[in-house]
Parts: sequence; C-alpha cells; structure tokens
Amino acid sequence: MTKGSAFFLLYQAFQDSLKKYAQILNGKLPSPKSAGTPGLGGLSIPNSFGGKQDSNSYKLPNGDEVTVCHVITTCEYCADTTEALEDLIRDTVDDEYKERIDMTAQQEVFHDTTAKAIQVLVSGLSDRAETAFKTPLSAVNWATFQAVGEESPYVAIIHKELQPAVIQIRSLLPTSYFRSFCDKLATMFSNLYYVALIKLKRISEPGTQQLLLDVYNLKTLFLKLPILEEKKSLGSKATASGKSTIAPAMYTKQVQKLFGRIETMLKLVGTPTDLLLENFRVQWRDGTGADMQTILNLKGVPRK
Repeated sequence: MTKGSAFFLLYQAFQDSLKKYAQILNGKLPSPKSAGTPGLGGLSIPNSFGGKQDSNSYKLPNGDEVTVCHVITTCEYCADTTEALEDLIRDTVDDEYKERIDMTAQQEVFHDTTAKAIQVLVSGLSDRAETAFKTPLSAVNWATFQAVGEESPYVAIIHKELQPAVIQIRSLLPTSYFRSFCDKLATMFSNLYYVALIKLKRISEPGTQQLLLDVYNLKTLFLKLPILEEKKSLGSKATASGKSTIAPAMYTKQVQKLFGRIETMLKLVGTPTDLLLENFRVQWRDGTGADMQTILNLKGVPRK
C-alpha cells in the first residue's frame, strides 16, 4: 500500500474522505437566518485564517456555542494534520507521483469551515444582544427623558446574554481564535449599537447623559471581554486557568476607538446648538455632512 499506484490511489482516497469529513463538520453549524442575508448592521466579517469571508447572519440558540467551538478546534487539528500528511506522502511516494501530491484544497475546506464557525459565534451572540435594542432601548421616550440614574435595563440584558457565553467560548477555543472572535464581536456589536442609537429619532440632553453612562458601562464590559472567566466560589481550591489576565493592547485600543465614536456622537447631541458646529469640527475631525445631519436630527433641530 506504500508503493506505486496503490499508494497514489490511497492518497486520493484520503483527499476524498477529508473533504467529506469537512462537509460533516460544516453541517454541525446552523444555517443562515435567511439565504443571502447580510451580516448584522450591514457589516460583513473578514477572517484571519485563510477561509472565505461570510457575510450572513446567524441565530445561535443558547448552548450551541459549545458545538461551534468544537467544530473550530476539530478543523484546526484537521488542517494541521492534513498538511503533515501531505508532507509524509510526498516523502514516501514514488518519484513519478511526487509532483502530483497536493492537499491544499483539503486544508482550505477546513479553513473555510473555521471562518464560517467564527462568523456564526460573532453573529449569533450579536443577535442575542440585539433583543436588548429592539424593545427596552426603543421603548424609552428619549426625546422627553429626564431622570438620569444608574444603567438602563437593556445594559443588564446585554451583560446577561454575553458574559456567560464568552466565558464558555474562552474555555474552549485556542487563544488565537478567541482573540479573533473578540475583535469581531466588538466591531459588530458597536456597529449594531450605533445604528440602534441613531434610530431613536430624538434624544433629550438628560437622555444623552443617561446613554453616555450606558455606553461607558458597555465599553467596560467589552474591555474585559478577552479576560472574562468563571468566578470561583469562596473556599474553592480550583487552580487558575493559566490564561492572560490582561487584555491585548491592540484590542483595548480598538474598543476605545469603536465606543469613542458612539461617545462623541452622544456628546455632540447634548451640545447646545450654538456651539455645535465648532465642537463638531474639534471632536469629530473625520465627521461628514451626513454625520452632522444625524446629530441635528437627534437634537430635534428643524431642517430649515
């Protein structure tokens, strides 16, 4: 079986079996919410692992993130093993077949499935958080809002939806994949949040203060996202996970920038109209005319 044409036929059987196995793994992932539906907030998610970009949106039932994580780690193992298998076969097969040994396509199928699985995690968790935007956020009359207090109810819902799932995902994924997941989730969530806020139509000055408090709370959550872990009960003898307790600097910078845009927008909405243009030029240096129009709309300034 390791000589001549017999070994080459065995190699082709390996190719076929690996492709079929990748299809089985892909079948473990949920289908898009609807065929061809763009990603949440109109945002498609590029990947970092050589797979195809997936711009679909997904619904991820509670607990299904475990299956998706298992698909990712299995694909990682298969892609690495396939590369090693290719080298082994090329070193062993007869010279006349060496140039025909190529399992790149099989590796790419596993990378594609990995990329899709990460998109499923990001889109699925964003979909869960979006329920907080659809009802609690939009149900408040922000145009007449006066009572600034603690965080709004929708913020607690987002914490409840994201924290347990992210802790679970962190415990199951290799560090590189988990960091990529956090980067993409922060980007998609902040995009969703920004779109939800500008759909409020009008926000009072006290309303902007309340929303700025909410944004700060959510930014704090996302800054801690890469280092979230299960709280140990008092007296627990469980050892530490051994994972980093400091979020990557690049991630922290990204989150500050993403939520900074939202904070700037809200601060400008709360700015007196006669000072708005000057403050807009200073605080939102790359802001466009459309951004200014959005702020004026949220302030309730007549179009004339």
